[in-house]
Amino acid sequence: MRVITLLLFLTTTILLAEDKKRMVFSDGTPRPTPSPTTTQSSTKAGITDPASAINKFFESLKADQLEVAYGDLVKNTIISAKPENVQKLKEKTLQAIDTFGPIKGYDVVENLEIGKSLVRTTCLSLNEDLPLRWRFYFYRNGDQWRLVDLRVDDGIVELFEDVARNRKK
Repeated sequence: MRVITLLLFLTTTILLAEDKKRMVFSDGTPRPTPSPTTTQSSTKAGITDPASAINKFFESLKADQLEVAYGDLVKNTIISAKPENVQKLKEKTLQAIDTFGPIKGYDVVENLEIGKSLVRTTCLSLNEDLPLRWRFYFYRNGDQWRLVDLRVDDGIVELFEDVARNRKK
């Protein structure tokens, strides 16, 4: 099976690159377990809890609800300002699911905070054939979080190297 490398940077543009070795989009950071008291992950202004937003995203993908997954995640963000970029991301996500199998669940593998306003959560989607690494980047302005970047790839080897490097520190 030929794996296509696609790199999507979701800020104001999405870059696409092809390679014979891996598939890359823009993606995810690890998510802490959502608290039982948090039931609403987004509001009209933004996301109140990145962990709940990520959980809702994966639950929607698991239920084959791609439009709902991305609609809620990118609502009122700079990413949603360019609908053509969101559409490309949806298409590439469908391609990844076709390539690696349906998403059965997800695991949070890392949550990195830079100060109090920037968070990267790295997750693994538990696809039928191969997991994918998702990195979600959130920025907090006031009491609302907004997704500012999303990356997904099949860089499992790199994930092991990152974790091993962080454990040595």
